[in-house]
Amino acid sequence: MMPGQGVPPFDAGNGLLGEQPALLTTSIIDTPAGQRLAMTVRTPSATLTVFLHGPDAKAWAGQLGRDAARMSGAGLIVANGQIPDGQG
Repeated sequence: MMPGQGVPPFDAGNGLLGEQPALLTTSIIDTPAGQRLAMTVRTPSATLTVFLHGPDAKAWAGQLGRDAARMSGAGLIVANGQIPDGQG
């Protein structure tokens, strides 16, 4: 990678990263270090779970909300097949 270039958001050369169904689940769990939000993304090719403390969970939620608000209605895929109000 050239200096000054950021890490791409995904590996465009990986055929498994095409449009696939995905499931996002969250759960608040108690750990020895305190409560964490366990956020799991499941796809046909991978499962990823991250444990976030409150401030990080809020920051991630804010970033997701901001990025989703910038998307066109055509680019938003909803798991239940419904188009949210104002997105169609």
